[in-house]
Amino acid sequence: MEKRRIVLAINLLAGMLVGLLVLEVFASELPKTTDLRQSAMKADKSSKVLVLYVTMDGCPYCEKLEAELLNPAYGKGQLDMVHFVELEWADRRITDFDGSRVSTGSFMEQYGVVVTPTILFLGSSGEELSERLVGYQSKEFYWFYLMKGVAQASLWGVD
Repeated sequence: MEKRRIVLAINLLAGMLVGLLVLEVFASELPKTTDLRQSAMKADKSSKVLVLYVTMDGCPYCEKLEAELLNPAYGKGQLDMVHFVELEWADRRITDFDGSRVSTGSFMEQYGVVVTPTILFLGSSGEELSERLVGYQSKEFYWFYLMKGVAQASLWGVD
């Protein structure tokens, strides 16, 4: 009976370890930024569109979008064709595209961002290259519109 419990415990621990490894592979954390100028330079240097994901702590739609679509896609390399970064709408200062330090609130106001999640497709100077994505409903439609935005932005913004 004791040997059976030990084997059962070992199997349970092995299963948990495999589960954690799978989660680690497919639930990668999105890269974050507070320096838009640097993010734009990296995107420009690699000839990629800058995709800026605006989120907010405690946003249930952001959490759902990340869990259902963005984290798995990023972990699988499905967003490698763009320079994808997350900007949290928080009470702090960030570096804007021109190098100036601004509050996230004034940046959001400048770009007309009023809700999260919002995804912006941006060029190296911060110009919008494609229609933004606002809110989140379902992963099936969202993925289509995300890829459409990437394709349109790539046509207009990357040399």
